Amino acid sequence: MSAKHFINDPTHLVNTALQALTHTNPSVTVDLPNKIAYHSPSTPQVSIVSGGGSGHEPSFSSFVGSGLLSGAVAGTIFASPSAEQVRRCILHRVDKSKGVLVVVMNYTGDVLNFGMAVEKARSRGVEVDMVVVGDDVGVGRKRGGKVGRRGIAGTCLVQKIAGALAAKG
Repeated sequence: MSAKHFINDPTHLVNTALQALTHTNPSVTVDLPNKIAYHSPSTPQVSIVSGGGSGHEPSFSSFVGSGLLSGAVAGTIFASPSAEQVRRCILHRVDKSKGVLVVVMNYTGDVLNFGMAVEKARSRGVEVDMVVVGDDVGVGRKRGGKVGRRGIAGTCLVQKIAGALAAKG
């Protein structure tokens, strides 16, 4: 018998990947029903939140930790997480005392859902802002059209720089 993938059950792939995080990085906690991986730093700092569709593991969830992301929200395979998942992350899973910065790639679903969550958090009094990363050398200006470049590589750099600055205060 041959197998093409290392997947036990494709219907539970995202949850299985998130659960594995806690085994490889004990400082990460996972809220499985909402597909949120989060980290609580020892001192208050600006929380950096990101996320997107699953299927690119270890993408966002593996960036959760000290000097990186405070929280990552996972959607299903190649689909953005819902605005409700992101809202729950901002309001209930990361420290809000110094503010929250949400970093997303320039995918339509991510921009819409993360944007709605940011607005809902603001309406609850949370100091939160969102940065959309839109670099992408793979998609030229002409092909990018109205939607724009997706922010594939630059997002990693923005997340690391923002996480390091947040850790420094």
